[in-house]
Amino acid sequence: MTSPICFFAFRSPYSRIGLSKLKAAGVSPTMIPFTGPPDGAPFFNPTDSRPKLDYYLEDIPRMTARAGLKMAFPDPFELTNLMANRAFHFADLAGKGFAFACAASDARWGEGRDLNRHDVLADIAATLDLDLPGADDLKASAAIISATDKAREAVNEHGVFGIPFLIADGQKYWGQDRFDLYLETLSG
Repeated sequence: MTSPICFFAFRSPYSRIGLSKLKAAGVSPTMIPFTGPPDGAPFFNPTDSRPKLDYYLEDIPRMTARAGLKMAFPDPFELTNLMANRAFHFADLAGKGFAFACAASDARWGEGRDLNRHDVLADIAATLDLDLPGADDLKASAAIISATDKAREAVNEHGVFGIPFLIADGQKYWGQDRFDLYLETLSG
C-alpha cells in the first residue's frame, strides 16, 4: 500500500475530524491544502446557503462529539486560508506538515483560535519546534509559492471538489465518514 494523499482545509470542521481519525490510526498521509474546486467547476460554499449553514451548525457539534473531540466555534467563523496555508507549507517543507495541519485544525475548531492571525500560527508552529517566518516572508518565499502552485495542480489533477478528501491505492474517499472505509482496508 502506498501512502495516502489527503486534501484538507482549515476552514472545515469535518476536515479536522478526518485528520484526527488518520492520526489516531497512525496514518501519516501526504497533505495538500484544498484551494477550491478544479478550474471551471463551481464551489458551493456552505456559508452561502442559510439552510445548509443552519444544518452545519447543528451537525458540527454532534459529529465532533462523536469523534471524541472538544469543540469551540472559531471567532471569526470565516477564514481566508491564505496565511494558514502558507504556514502549513512552511511546516510541510520542514517535514511537519501533517502535525501542523492537525494542530492548527485543533486550535481552530477545538479552541476557537483565529488562524487568520500570524501570532496564532506562530504559536502553533512553535509547539512543533518551528520558528514561523513573518507573514511577508511567507508570502514571498519561492518554496512556498511553488508548493502552493503544486497544491493547485493536484486539486485539478485529482478532481478534488470538497474536503476532506483522501486518495489511497487508486480509491477516492470524500468526507470524514468515508475515511472509516479507508481505515477498514488497513485492518482487513
